[in-house]
Amino acid sequence: MKYLIGDDGDNDYRELEKQELALSSPRYFNDPLEGYQDVFWEGDEVLWENLLRHYLLNLHQAAITCALSDDEETLEEYAIEPKLTRGDLSTDERRQQFNSICQLFFEEKGFESVPSSLASLPEPLKRNNLKQILSVIHRSALESVLERMRGSGAIPEGWPEVTISGDSETVEDLLDAISAAMAGENEELLESVASLVRPLESHMYLQQAVQTGVEQIELQHKKYHFLHHSFPDRYIREITNSLIHTNWHTLCFAKECASPPMWATYADEHRGAALMFRADCQTDESWGKMDVSEGAGSEDSEPTSGEITAPLHAVDYESPPPEVDFFRFLGRLPLPKLESAWHSTPDGRTSQMMDEIVDDLDAWRENLWKHFHNMSTRKLRKWEHEQEIRMVLPDLLESEGSHRKVTYDMSQLEGIVFGLRTSLEDRFEVMKIISENNQDGDSSPVEFYEMVYDGKDFRKVKLNVA
Repeated sequence: MKYLIGDDGDNDYRELEKQELALSSPRYFNDPLEGYQDVFWEGDEVLWENLLRHYLLNLHQAAITCALSDDEETLEEYAIEPKLTRGDLSTDERRQQFNSICQLFFEEKGFESVPSSLASLPEPLKRNNLKQILSVIHRSALESVLERMRGSGAIPEGWPEVTISGDSETVEDLLDAISAAMAGENEELLESVASLVRPLESHMYLQQAVQTGVEQIELQHKKYHFLHHSFPDRYIREITNSLIHTNWHTLCFAKECASPPMWATYADEHRGAALMFRADCQTDESWGKMDVSEGAGSEDSEPTSGEITAPLHAVDYESPPPEVDFFRFLGRLPLPKLESAWHSTPDGRTSQMMDEIVDDLDAWRENLWKHFHNMSTRKLRKWEHEQEIRMVLPDLLESEGSHRKVTYDMSQLEGIVFGLRTSLEDRFEVMKIISENNQDGDSSPVEFYEMVYDGKDFRKVKLNVA
């Protein structure tokens, strides 16, 4: 009830009084698998080379962040910037250092043939196999970054060296093995095995820390683990989450409120209340539309607002994750930046995929939004008991945080359901707020219900309040 009627001085929630509903974004979902996409990578040599260059660019950015920042939040938020391109680098010195890193990695360390080998794979790469490839490449990539940064005095003395670096032959051997597995239709098994690499590496690092007498995991340990171990995994997670679709927010409803686990999870162990809204159910998938007013803005700017009429969709618990071609659907980048940073190389080679996109841009956009809808309205079958109905709002203003809320009209509120444990004081406060909000008499009366258990069924009963 804290959010519904609470006002503790520091946090002025009072969502019922303000007729507000909080929007939720994927980073705050209780299910980290929500929004998961079955992303695959399939492209020509130009696209693969640019992926590796982008990897080096973000690894360079991560090393700079680790060197300069003693703030854990900064490390979490800004160490990887998926939309960053070489053209975004702020100084000639940064650009020259990045060019030098690429030259060392591709030419001196011998990785110039890897993009061609990746482009020659007989089947698309899934994320865990790509993660495995990047993990093998990673030590040489990190060594290239740190060597150039040390040469310019950009990192402090005493930073740990890369003790064991990989080589291009090891990568080529791995690609040969993956290619053979693809030919033998064993890629799924290989993908499953590859998914174990990151948790095992992380566990080994922690085990070593325990054995060497580390008292607690501090920021310096997190920086080391990030740069030396977890970067490939986080890089793939960040680019798949940030480069394909715009950020998005949801309003989450349920078809019914007769699920005890739902009350336990979302209503303070049955001490809260459920709001019932009017909706015209049209089909199993579409629940009509709902009108809300949205306000958005950053802490440093005035909020903007507008009326929104958005459809309500039943969440799909049956379909597999949508398949998305990563190189083809980099939808978050403007076309000029997409062409310069991903579809062409510094020596002037270009990818044919850009022409395919531009030739039918409307179809490309339509497919991108279709992928977005499938991704944002799907959850694992384990969540089927929620019977969720949701409104999905693309976050075109790139806003995050607690200020992301919408307001509704009282005419849309049909009823309020109290839980088994809702206190007398909280029920009184809710009823008083509803009475005050309805003083104009223009809205339909809000009905009150209470959940009961009669020894057989858990159900809501209507309270005859005059």
